[in-house]
Amino acid sequence: MLETLVIAAYVFADVEMIPRPGPPGKITDAELVALAVAQAAMGIPSDRQFLGLVGKVLPGCFPHLPEQSQYNRRLRRLAPILARVQLRVSELIASGDLRIADGTLIGVANYAGCASCSEFAGSASYDYCPSKSQFVWGVRLVLVTDAHGLPVGYMLVAASEKEYEPVGELATAHAGCTLIADKGLWGRQYAETLAL
Repeated sequence: MLETLVIAAYVFADVEMIPRPGPPGKITDAELVALAVAQAAMGIPSDRQFLGLVGKVLPGCFPHLPEQSQYNRRLRRLAPILARVQLRVSELIASGDLRIADGTLIGVANYAGCASCSEFAGSASYDYCPSKSQFVWGVRLVLVTDAHGLPVGYMLVAASEKEYEPVGELATAHAGCTLIADKGLWGRQYAETLAL
């Protein structure tokens, strides 16, 4: 099962790859993404421990492994591609025709001076978080999962935006599935919009 997952991740990553300058390494970017998917599937948070187990768990699949520092540095650069590959792999293994959607506020800055220097400065905003009884400067994560909680789609929007549009966009990617959402995403008009 793990080998199949790694092969699927490699194929998806190879399609997504953007050529990079410099000499080719002993291990390609697509192989690094496949390694990261295997690490997530195995649930091993330590890069050092994971790289030590690869030869035993996936013998012969990766003849050249990077050192831990090189693995970490290159994966940080590949984070956007890795996120897209993980979503494509999760769509393959998602079960059933039931999808669950919800959104939550995520604070990304704790004080006013930090907000202007943050990488989220163009996309984050203020909104009130009733569960914390405070205003939060951040983003809203809108997530769609299968019945077992496997994420099959997500979107980050400004905290002040509601979840209507993102859930609508994510629902179109899963046409034919039954979508369950909280009480904020109901009503005849919204149901007609989703049906369109």
